[in-house]
Amino acid sequence: MLFNKANFCIAGALLGLSATALPLDARGESCEAPHGAKAIYFLTNENSNSVVAIPIGLNGTLSGGATIATGGKGGNTVNATGGANGPDALGSQAALTVVDNFLFTVNAGSNTLSMMKISKTDPTDLSLVGEPAILPGQFPVTVAASRKNSLVCVGTTGAQAGISCASYSGKGLGDMSPLTAFNLNQTTPPSGPLNGVAQTFFSEDETRLITTVKGDPTRNNTGYISVLPIEKIYSYSGAHDTRSSPNGTAVLFGSTVIPGTSNIFVTDASFGATVLQVNPFTDKVSLVSKQTIEGQKATCWAAYSKARGSVFVTDAALNHLVEMSAVDAQIISTIDLTNGDPGLIDLKISGRYVYALSPGNGTTASAVTVVDSFVGEQIQHFLVNGLGAGKNSQGMAILE
Repeated sequence: MLFNKANFCIAGALLGLSATALPLDARGESCEAPHGAKAIYFLTNENSNSVVAIPIGLNGTLSGGATIATGGKGGNTVNATGGANGPDALGSQAALTVVDNFLFTVNAGSNTLSMMKISKTDPTDLSLVGEPAILPGQFPVTVAASRKNSLVCVGTTGAQAGISCASYSGKGLGDMSPLTAFNLNQTTPPSGPLNGVAQTFFSEDETRLITTVKGDPTRNNTGYISVLPIEKIYSYSGAHDTRSSPNGTAVLFGSTVIPGTSNIFVTDASFGATVLQVNPFTDKVSLVSKQTIEGQKATCWAAYSKARGSVFVTDAALNHLVEMSAVDAQIISTIDLTNGDPGLIDLKISGRYVYALSPGNGTTASAVTVVDSFVGEQIQHFLVNGLGAGKNSQGMAILE
């Protein structure tokens, strides 16, 4: 085998070198971090909600970490008997997001949105910018931010469900827009994980806000995708988006845009995943391709890999990563993990490295698994229960 710098860096990662003992190549140069990734973030989502911030070392591994209060409360959807759901307490993707040096996070239990500033010298040093904003909807579970429009949007899924947005600047958040309402006939807290808002995110060109809304096949309730042009966000309250239920879908969940196309990749917890097309003229969404993942239980989260040109998805009840085609959703590979986690939820990708959160189940500790997607192997299993994370933990964001 040619022992070049890339091979040496892979070997160092597989040996589980810590962030303070960085591997060097044959010339004594450090192995570069993928695209300058600096830290990952997720929510404890406890009654006193906090962001867990963990720095990424130059070899892609995690170490240390800090826990910073959001100024709001976390929350749980409830099951059929009224008990709190967890893991996957919010039933959503993107409970927090990062743009530039700002982090935005939902507080499901207090119906608020927090804005935090990330220090330019220490990615685990976060500070609140103003007070958390009160939302027009109830039980926020997902948030998206647009650098191009200086806009942050939140999806709520309680008794008052829908989308609301606000401008942001270094001084804080502006006023929230009127609620684009979804008639889900839900409660606060909502029953779940079916029949609810799953994720809100911006199109690649940031001209549209796209939101996935889960259906409930047990009640013949069909889910849909909402497409809302940016110029309509501050319109009157009510429904002024375009809604589509692509053929063959039922529980549309986590999503990622496919760069250079008008397509989006969306998981469906009832069978696997889909590639959908957003019509740039009508905002209608239609099915391009769908793929069943045999044996899947709850395929709900997705992240696009620029390095591989593919999408990785996770399952809350299965401890594996499935890599799928960004073109037609065909399965490329499956990475089975043997670290003892019950399953994986939110994930992010930077360069060759995948960072996937397992909240645990109350008995199994919560952890973040780091996988080298180029070799298809885990390079680190980083326990995060010592940082206040437990089975309510949710979301994943990354600073690059």
